[in-house]
Order: sequence, then C-alpha cells, then structure tokens
Amino acid sequence: MDRLTELLLKMEHYALENKIPIIQREAGTILTKIVKEQAPHSILEIGTAIGYSTLLMAANLPSDGQIITIELDHERAATASRFLSESSFTHNVQVLAGNAGSLINDLPGPFDFVFLDAAKGQYPDYLEKVTAKLSDGAWIVADNVLFRGLVLQSANTPRRFRTIVKRLQNYLYTVTQDSRFDTTLYRIGDGLAVTQFHKEK
Repeated sequence: MDRLTELLLKMEHYALENKIPIIQREAGTILTKIVKEQAPHSILEIGTAIGYSTLLMAANLPSDGQIITIELDHERAATASRFLSESSFTHNVQVLAGNAGSLINDLPGPFDFVFLDAAKGQYPDYLEKVTAKLSDGAWIVADNVLFRGLVLQSANTPRRFRTIVKRLQNYLYTVTQDSRFDTTLYRIGDGLAVTQFHKEK
C-alpha cells in the first residue's frame, strides 16, 4: 500500500469514527478525474472538513498547482492541517480557518477550479462571490446539491429543510440557465453538479 492510499484510509476511518462527512467515493472519483484532466493551477475549496477531498485534489495537481481551502470550524481546520502534514503536498495547500463568505472577498484569484462542499444554504452566495475571481474556462464542482433527494422533488420538504432546498434550487437554476455556465448534474450519492464557466458566451 502506498503512502497516499494509507493516509486516505486513515482519514476515512477518522471521519467514520468521528461522524465527520467527507466526499463519497463515486463523487470523489469524478472530482479527481476532472482535476487530473484539467490540470488546474489554482484551486479554491470551500469546506475543508478534515482535508480528505483536499488531499484527493492535491495528489492530482500539476507540481506547481496550489489549493486554498477554507474551513469554518477551527478545530477541523487544524485536523486537516495535521493530516496534510503527513502527505508530500503541504507546499501545495494553504488551509484558512474562518467564514468563507467573508474570506472569499480577500482572495486575489483567479481560480481555475472551485470545489464547494460547505454549508449548502450558502452555495448561491459562494457562487456569486467567486464568479468574479474565475479564470475563463474554470470549473466549479458542487457536492450534495440534491440534498437527500429533496431538491428535485420538494413538494413535501420538511419545514426545517425548506430554506436549504430553495437555495440549492436557486444554485442549480443559475448554473443551468445562465449562459456563462455549462453544467452536468450527476445523481450519485447526494448529487454532484459539475460546471464549466465561460466569461463571455
């Protein structure tokens, strides 16, 4: 077993033991495939958790590629940094702890790739703020966009989920109807939206 596989398995075990959600394997396979094929030089990840998806992307970056990853929970950000320090990709990754909605505004960009896996109700806000910082042809991958299947059949959405579902519907409407975006929706796991951005179309 190589060092990377061993570390990923260790992280999977930690996530399961501590009930921390990480990207599901099917979605992770698509994510890593796109990163490998597109070879982005600058990635913004919103929602680090313990750094599992960060590591998946870092392992498939060009050698000079860089990831900025933002995590709201300071303890999880510290855990992610510890796990990443066990890899050979620490020079490729910067972990920021704080509110992404605020921190995005201070990031210079441009970004060739964005991975959204944070507060689902904030996806429209993240998209709006990050769009101005995207390079032409950039990719946006958003995880869990179907939210327990409720986003596509929201007639009986429990009251406590209605705001999240509505905002995810708004996110999907934007990335499928705005001519600057081309989107493929994968109905795997909890839904994965893969979008390419074009500045002028």
